[in-house]
Amino acid sequence: MGMPCGRRSMRFCRLGLSPGRLWHACRDFLTDRRGAVAIVFALALIPLCLAGGAAIDMGRAYLVKSRLGYALDAAGLAVGASSVTDEDELQELMEAFFEANYPAHELGVAATPEMTLTDDEIELEATATIDTTLMNVIGIDTLNVTASTVIVRETKGLEVVLVLDNTGSMGTTKMNSLKEASRTFINILFGDSTENELLLVGIVPFAAAVNVGTGFPHLNNAFDENDYDPFDWEGCVMARAGNRDRTDAPPTSNNNRWQAFLWPDDRNNNWAGRNTSRWATPNRYCPAELLPLTSTKSTIDAKINEMDSAGNTHINTGLVWGWRVISPTEPFTEGHAYDNDEFQKAIVLMTDGENVMSSSVYSAYGYLSERRLGTRNAGTAIRRLNNRTTAVCNNIKAEGIVIYTITFQVSSNTVRNLMRGCASEPDNYFDSPSAGELQAAFRAIGQELSNLRIGR
Repeated sequence: MGMPCGRRSMRFCRLGLSPGRLWHACRDFLTDRRGAVAIVFALALIPLCLAGGAAIDMGRAYLVKSRLGYALDAAGLAVGASSVTDEDELQELMEAFFEANYPAHELGVAATPEMTLTDDEIELEATATIDTTLMNVIGIDTLNVTASTVIVRETKGLEVVLVLDNTGSMGTTKMNSLKEASRTFINILFGDSTENELLLVGIVPFAAAVNVGTGFPHLNNAFDENDYDPFDWEGCVMARAGNRDRTDAPPTSNNNRWQAFLWPDDRNNNWAGRNTSRWATPNRYCPAELLPLTSTKSTIDAKINEMDSAGNTHINTGLVWGWRVISPTEPFTEGHAYDNDEFQKAIVLMTDGENVMSSSVYSAYGYLSERRLGTRNAGTAIRRLNNRTTAVCNNIKAEGIVIYTITFQVSSNTVRNLMRGCASEPDNYFDSPSAGELQAAFRAIGQELSNLRIGR
């Protein structure tokens, strides 16, 4: 039986609620936690959804950044591997490789990369914009993703020898063109530097003999200087016998040293008592002295200026001395070892004509009549000179030395084919019918050799 209802509680009694029951009902309502869990979950759901959306959008941003970095690396490596030097052309190359590796249909809209070039570095940076999927709920509609890369180009050493035709057929005009093209080549290699310890250049002017200099250490001095009075030997040498005219091997005995080139006094060169004549000397047709490998640009320029045109052509003689200049073995020892990976070796051979062997012009093989090539027949002797040229080319390439060849205003298919076969690759041969094309050939080779110095 419940408590009796007072006058004030009559309304609750009519509802079937006594004051006690009302108290218990209020207490239960105030202590009930079931509705609070739902409210807390509802409130927590908002940041959880935002966090999940942010994770999705950030994952997409990470994917874009990865693809962006890959495309930049590809573009930077392409620029580093290119032989192009013009910055506008390099920019076009960079953009082409970037677009190929980050096509327009990929996630994100990428801006054109910015490229900064220095002597040994290529810096690239690009930004891509992506639309958000869930972060736009809180007002973040897009994300910008930036990636950058630096391609470090390690400069390696380069040894290069110019073997240059100084024969009479070069004359004044062609010789001036050769000098200008050679200077262009040197300017490309040195750039703004006047001296570079990682760049060694030699010059070998050649005609029918090569001038090694009067301080040459491996000369067989078995000649009487009084026999050539009042002239002194100026440095040209004869070819060694056997197959020693096709190798860089140093002499192993006095018998296989080099002999001095001294043209005998005869009806072809009557020099006795004519010490005032430019041509009538025992050193007739002896070209300018070769230049061993050097890192000083002014020394190289001075040697180019010394060159002059005179005499017949022995391409093999010039080439084998170019090899000896770049070789690590005696008689010239400025060259690094063949297996030194830090240095690349190259020879650039230029000629304007074919090998010649004459009965009236003395050469590194003497007179044709002396049979130092095993024959008195001019045609046979020339073929043997050509064969020796090919042998020297092959021996040089076997040592890993890169050969470039240039023919200048040459009409003979025999010579063109000889030089094409001598080059390390077909693209390393340049035929130059004009002075402009000669200039272009030296420029192209200079740019390619500059790239050989870049380690990637």
